[in-house]
Formats: sequence, structure tokens, C-alpha cells
Amino acid sequence: MSFLSVFGYDLFSGAFSLAMVVCTGLFVLRTLSFDKGKFRGGGIVLAAVWIVMEAGAAALLYKAGLLRYYSVSILMEYVLLIGNALCIGVLFRERFRRCWGIVLFAGIAAQISVMMVFILTSERPYDLSIGEERIRYLLSNYILGPAAVLLILFLLHQLKVGDAYRRWLEHRDVWNWGMLCLSAYPVLVYSMMALFTYGGMSRNSSMSIAYLVLTAALIVFHYKGREEWQRKEAAAQSLIVQQQEAYIRTLEGMQEEMRRFRHDYKNMMSGMYLTAREGELTEAMDYIRELTEDFDSQIGGQIRQMSHLGNVCMTEVRGLLLAKISQMQKEGTVCELEVMRPFRETGCRTTDLCRCLGILIDNAMDEVRGKEDARVHIMISCQGGYTTFRVKNRLYHEVDVHRIWQQGYSTRGAERGIGLASYRKILDGYGNVLPATAVQEGYFVQELKIQERNAG
Repeated sequence: MSFLSVFGYDLFSGAFSLAMVVCTGLFVLRTLSFDKGKFRGGGIVLAAVWIVMEAGAAALLYKAGLLRYYSVSILMEYVLLIGNALCIGVLFRERFRRCWGIVLFAGIAAQISVMMVFILTSERPYDLSIGEERIRYLLSNYILGPAAVLLILFLLHQLKVGDAYRRWLEHRDVWNWGMLCLSAYPVLVYSMMALFTYGGMSRNSSMSIAYLVLTAALIVFHYKGREEWQRKEAAAQSLIVQQQEAYIRTLEGMQEEMRRFRHDYKNMMSGMYLTAREGELTEAMDYIRELTEDFDSQIGGQIRQMSHLGNVCMTEVRGLLLAKISQMQKEGTVCELEVMRPFRETGCRTTDLCRCLGILIDNAMDEVRGKEDARVHIMISCQGGYTTFRVKNRLYHEVDVHRIWQQGYSTRGAERGIGLASYRKILDGYGNVLPATAVQEGYFVQELKIQERNAG
């Protein structure tokens, strides 16, 4: 085969490989968002240049006869994976960590598909110098292979395997060991093939064993990940039970206040009636105002707070807010919660988000604790493609805004000042998060704005 012929076939393979990764991220794993606003001309050009360069390198290695060495094949496999991950990162503005998880999933699906096709269609390697075998090779590699890949991806989508894989990617502890294992699949497959081929086994036998080993590794990964996920599900269920108990306690308190208010209602109405009957309308209006304020302070505020809390649909965040609100109530601090629209999800990892919110709320509570009219205002807003979290409290100390991120800096004495440094360290791992700090008219305001994937 001429260099141009090999280059043309490799060009098709590279384009199909990248397209398969995109489809995997969009439809199987659903970790990518197809937003035309994200596709810039520069990103598309870079992806096209990468495909041409990868095809040229593969063609040169083939013509030089180097691809028959398993070590070179392993190297080219990793170059392809890394290149596709970078292309996805540029096109969709995603972090490399997420893109690497996508290309590994797609690459393993493709590897299994190609191995199955070659096992079923030929008992030995193709001799491409023979026209008939070259046609069979092209049919297997460029028609049956892609069709098998698409079929497997469709089956994985129907079986919702992508959903489980996506949940694993959202947990750093699973990702750390899981991605390390999955990243070794090219070494595993080619090493198994080399070991058994050099041991005298046929090509199909060695590929079959490598296929079985890869499948076994995936099964182990699946059950290990499922075990971790079940543990987290149990923890989430426990958190839900705690939230329900907190809701019940709050509702019982509101019910008790309603009973007490209802008990005094007739007496209060009688007093207002006599005042109005004697023509003292000003006193009657003052009486009504005081009655309304009493109801609002005793019951109305709790009803509004529960209504806003009901707009927080993320279980972990709602649990955090419930715990902090309960703590503030015990300390005599008023918590003003404002969530005008339902908050269902965000582009920040749940554990990181809860840690950051916990730090901001704890700092606000520490500042107002024990002060007269202690208040903390918490706001969550979802609009314009952004999710904004704002924590506001009255300031009783002088604050150097430029030093608050330093480890150990605090306005409340020694052995403090760790929270905001940790907060900043967490956010350094995100490119779509915009933290802001300000002192406004005697109030300390901390804002965390997250740009969601569907933002323009």
C-alpha cells in the first residue's frame, strides 16, 4: 500500500475515533453539553490539525514497519488517547480530568469491538500485500469495526452503563484508583497479546485471552465502583433521614407555636374589638400591627424559611443548610435564607460545594456569635447560566481583604484562619468558578459564582 493510501485510511480512523469520543460524551455518558456557542473556529481547526498529524505519524510508522512492535503500538495508543482528550477539552472547554475519563470509556469500547471483529473474521493476521486480504482487512477495520463500536455504545447506552460510569467520575476517590486501572488497558491488552503470541499461541487465541482479561478487569472495576457507590448511597439515605427528622422537629415547633397563638387569638381579638368599638381607631391599628408582627416573628418567618429551603433540591446542600440553621437557632442567631428559584444541580462537585459553603457559613457565624441582633443572610440564585451563592454578615472587626486568603490569618485570634485558605485551594481546581469578597456598608459579603456548562 502506498503512503497516501495508508494516510487516507488513518485519516478516516482518526476522524471516526474523535467523533466516537464526542458521541460517547454527549449521548452515552452525558458529561458533555452540545452548545454551539462553545465551538470556536480555533478549536475546530486545532482538532482537524491533530487528526492530520496523528494520521501522518501512524502512516510513517506503518511504512517503516514499526507498528509490528507492541511497544510502538502501545505508545501510539496513548498518543491517540491524550490527543483526543485534549481535543475534547478545547472543543467543549472541559477539564482534562473529565475528558480523560471519556476517552478511556470510548477507547475500551472500541478496543473490545475491534478485537471481537478480528476474532470472528480471521484466524491469522492479514497479509496486506495480497489484494483479497487487503479488502477483507479494510472491510473489518473500516466497516465492521466502526459498526461494532456504534452497536456496543448503543447497548451501553440502553443498559445505562454510562450513568453508573458518570457517577463514578464525580467522586474523586473512585476516580483516583479507577482511572489508574482503566488507563493501563493498552499496556494490559498488548502485553497479553505479546506474551501469548511469543509463547506460540495463534493470533486469535492471544486476542481472545487478552479480551477475557480486559473484560475481567472491567468487571472488577464495576463491582468495586458499585460497592463504593452503594456506600455513598447509604450515607445519602442516612442524610435524608436526618433531614426528615429536622423537618419534623421544625414542623412540630411551628405546630406548637400555632397552638399557642390560637389559644390567645380570641383574647387578642376581643381586646381589638373593644378598642375599635370605643372609636380608638389609631390604637386599634397599632394593635393589629403588633399582632401581625408577633405572628410574623413567631411563625411567618419559619414558614418562609421552610419554603425557601424546599427550593434546594440537592440533598447534600439542603442537609448542610438544615444543620447550620439549626445550629444558629440554638445560638440565638437569625438565619435569613433566600432561594427564589429551584436549585437542582451545579457544575461543582457536591462534596467540594458543601465544603466551600460550610466554610463561608461557619466564618459568618463566628463573626456574629454572641452579638446583639446576630444575623446571617444566605442567598442562592440560579439564572443567566450561573449559580450564585452569597453569604452576608455584619462585620465587627477590621478585615484586610488582601490577606484573608493567607494560611493562619484571622481577625479572631491565634490558631484560626485555616478555612478561607482551604476554600481557595478547593476552588483552584475549577475553571468555571468565580469567587468574590467585599466589605459593603459594614457587612462582609462572600460570593461564589459557578458558570454552568449550558451557559453561553
